[in-house]
Amino acid sequence: MKAKTKAFNIVLPQELVDKVDSVAKKEYLNRSELIREALKSYLNEASEGRKIHGHAAVARESGDFVTALKFTDEAMAAYEKDRDMLGFAEVQGDRFLTLNHLYQKTGDRAYLVLAKHAASSAVEIAESSGDKTALALPYFNLAKAQQEFGEQKEAVESFRKALENLVKNPPAEHMADKRPAMVADFKNRLAVAEYKNGDKFALIRAEQAAEELEKNPDISDYNQNVWLSGAHMRIAEMLKKDNPDKAKKHLAEAKKIIDSDPRLTLRLAQWQKLAQEI
Repeated sequence: MKAKTKAFNIVLPQELVDKVDSVAKKEYLNRSELIREALKSYLNEASEGRKIHGHAAVARESGDFVTALKFTDEAMAAYEKDRDMLGFAEVQGDRFLTLNHLYQKTGDRAYLVLAKHAASSAVEIAESSGDKTALALPYFNLAKAQQEFGEQKEAVESFRKALENLVKNPPAEHMADKRPAMVADFKNRLAVAEYKNGDKFALIRAEQAAEELEKNPDISDYNQNVWLSGAHMRIAEMLKKDNPDKAKKHLAEAKKIIDSDPRLTLRLAQWQKLAQEI
């Protein structure tokens, strides 16, 4: 069985992303080296759970998925010890990403099933914690998993809950209330899911969200470039049959962003796969 070509976005703890930005002006041999250098600075400030979570993210980005899974278990235990339920739920999101990478690598659908259950468990844990600020990201990841299974109606509902909680109950750990770009990214994903679920007017909302994202850059230029290129690529992918010309325009916009940032190596690989389909 072959794996789907659709890949998932990179997700690192926000504090680690910020450290990546702070050291990015220096020259490193590769993406993994850049992240490892940022991690050295990040580890001096983070909680024990966040530190281990950072190690999991680095292992995942380095392609060492088994080690990444081990670190997610250790981070989970550290978060529970500190009663950090936001982190406890978020690390399930890391497990979701790592399992999906294993699915992409091996083509074994069993990994995809496990990934979906990791996303579902994150939602259940967040809901039972009573901490509403822990809800946005778990629902966000669950929606992505549901899309992989072709569950577009369910994905729309999950994206709506993710967006609602991001706005009403922003997770302080990610400073979401001060990051309109993050909100725009969620809006774009919701609109794309709505379009795929049959609402063709959602194209307007998807493009508006992309424009909103461009006009309100994130505090992390790395996230900004990942999110904006992703927004254009999602629109291109959903239009590849309905409107190939417009799809190609959005694909070209994504390529401009990718070419401007050498850190977007995984995004470039995703773009190359999508370009072959349009």
